[in-house]
Amino acid sequence: MTSISASQLQCTFTQLSSSKASTYASALSSHLGGTGTLTNKCHWAAFLGNVGTESSGLTAWEEYGCYSTYPDGFCGRGPLQITGSSNYRYCESSSDCSGCSGISSDPTKVSTNTDVGMETSRCVWHSLSGHTLSSNADGTVNGLLATACYINAGHSPCGTPNGWASRQSYWRKANSCLGVSLEANETMI
Repeated sequence: MTSISASQLQCTFTQLSSSKASTYASALSSHLGGTGTLTNKCHWAAFLGNVGTESSGLTAWEEYGCYSTYPDGFCGRGPLQITGSSNYRYCESSSDCSGCSGISSDPTKVSTNTDVGMETSRCVWHSLSGHTLSSNADGTVNGLLATACYINAGHSPCGTPNGWASRQSYWRKANSCLGVSLEANETMI
């Protein structure tokens, strides 16, 4: 699976309008599917589980209270809420992360430009931790936990990442919307 449809995205994030779902599905498919970053339903479900929590189902592309928490403006932005000036600089300068130029001088680009926001999310998912998080996204709760730890804490294991129950809920919804049946005896941890 190298793309996501607007209906699959809107199924997962029910608060998205049809127009936003269409725009975001196209951008996600281009930046994450077409690049070989997300290549199967397990990858997509784990990605969407994290995106759902980080950006309130793709409706909040800038961390609440951004400038009060980060006076320099390097607060959480974009679908995966990239945070911190060093991470902005990494995405801007990494050859693996094209399309992020200028974000260290104007971090608002990540939250106001759909393509830049999606590309920073690809960068966070694909290389910021030193490896692609798709290698952790194996369709299990433990795989989801590893991806959440890398996104939320920068390392795995990490204990319980922020928004863990929410991440699991979005992940289960994404699996359902993508047509994946989870094992009946699989429990949330």
